[in-house]
Amino acid sequence: MNHRFELLITVVLFSTRYIFGLSSGSISRGRLIAPETTESQRQGVTKILDLVYGDENSDEWEARRSQARASGEEDQTLNVPQHELVYGELGLDALATILDAVGVEQGDRFMDIGSGDGMLVSAASMLYSDFLESSMGVEIVPDLYERSLKFQNRLENVLQQIDEDEENPSDGKVELCRSMSLDLGNVYEPNERTKHLFSKTTLGVCFATTWSRNEPGRKLPKLSSALGNSGSCELPAGSKLVIIDGVLDHENDGFDFVGQFNLFVPDTAPFSIARLYTKL
Repeated sequence: MNHRFELLITVVLFSTRYIFGLSSGSISRGRLIAPETTESQRQGVTKILDLVYGDENSDEWEARRSQARASGEEDQTLNVPQHELVYGELGLDALATILDAVGVEQGDRFMDIGSGDGMLVSAASMLYSDFLESSMGVEIVPDLYERSLKFQNRLENVLQQIDEDEENPSDGKVELCRSMSLDLGNVYEPNERTKHLFSKTTLGVCFATTWSRNEPGRKLPKLSSALGNSGSCELPAGSKLVIIDGVLDHENDGFDFVGQFNLFVPDTAPFSIARLYTKL
């Protein structure tokens, strides 16, 4: 087991960089690890996300989420249990806490599994623009995928407008990472494009609260098998995977369980559990 993750520690949000023995600017596997995100950095990215997806306290936000939930509920064409299509969002603070704890490495390729409106793909791209090679999302619901493309286009327009409006755009400028993509795909029945994306993923996150809700022990054997050894979307060796509110069959599918911590997520109060795995 990787010594960075050898302790199983349960915590609530604070200084997660030190949960796994990381320090800003440290080296892992010969690659530089991103500094822990600052409050100022998170606030700057949040302001941009608010312009794209709506402020959390606004009618626009509630309308967007209601429409997103309806998208999954109304799609009867997918060969997926209905409870797996219930829409939920992790949120920027929860995402930053997870990625700070895991340690984003220089050149990482991030994947949001079940990316919905694409907000986490956008957030990761901006928070770790100097470190991520790419920020990707795969969504199974066609309507959600189409919505995410519109939000991505809006994000690009917002950033362009900010550049044009600011006198000194280089001062504290928020940028996207080198590559950002959103794809329509099914991890259980993938096309070649989806297989390729997962084969290149080095850092994945899956908000699986509704996926595991009806499963004994929150176990996700189908997802575990798909992402594990010889699976339909097998992750590469050494990749890191965070499952929120779900449990992989790590012993049978080629994962090393490396730790967990409690995580505040507005959709799953009082907290969720983020479990970290590495692909063997």
